[in-house]
Amino acid sequence: MLIGIGIGIIIGTSVMFMSDRQQALSKAKVEEKAREYGMIYRDEVKVIFDKDVKK
Repeated sequence: MLIGIGIGIIIGTSVMFMSDRQQALSKAKVEEKAREYGMIYRDEVKVIFDKDVKK
């Protein structure tokens, strides 16, 4: 049973290393993806909070 687990681990790690899953994303692409998921910048919000107003 241990031999089967060991062989499975070896095969699994070799498959992981053979697949090319690393993609280099530029900052613009990362921001584009984040905006698709709903990211906004703080200065884009037009709501005034009481804590932000100096009295």
